[in-house]
Amino acid sequence: MGADLVARLDARLARLGRPLADDDVEPFTRVLYEYYRALPAADVSRALRRAQEIGWEVGAAFHEFDVLLGPTLAQPVPPLGTLDTADPESVYRHAPVYAAFTSVHNVTGMPAMSVPFGHDRANGLPLGVQFAACLGGEGVLLALAAQLEEAAPWRS
Repeated sequence: MGADLVARLDARLARLGRPLADDDVEPFTRVLYEYYRALPAADVSRALRRAQEIGWEVGAAFHEFDVLLGPTLAQPVPPLGTLDTADPESVYRHAPVYAAFTSVHNVTGMPAMSVPFGHDRANGLPLGVQFAACLGGEGVLLALAAQLEEAAPWRS
């Protein structure tokens, strides 16, 4: 994901014909950009290869199952400001706890969707469940989303 961020941001800056300005991206995105921009190519290649291997390992589950169901977040919805992208240290400190179930799909490119599934008892904040499918399984997820919405319409 980091290599793609650098490539996309560099391409945009090339089109604009200027360097990155402080207010072009959020502080957390700037930290990620600077970090991944400085990584040696061999490290990027190893990371991409490992992400692909993880995708194959997770993808093996789809030989037996059409979709994988799990929570979207590993913890209830955090208080506002907990994942403040203007405070990169806060994001580094808290994000892994919340992204524990979604990150594998973000990194591998495997299709996944989060759909509403009620509210927590403590604060009435929304809860979600995540459905994932094998690589190329976006159609399965879209069909499932349509069926779920028809069976239990989502509130706006």
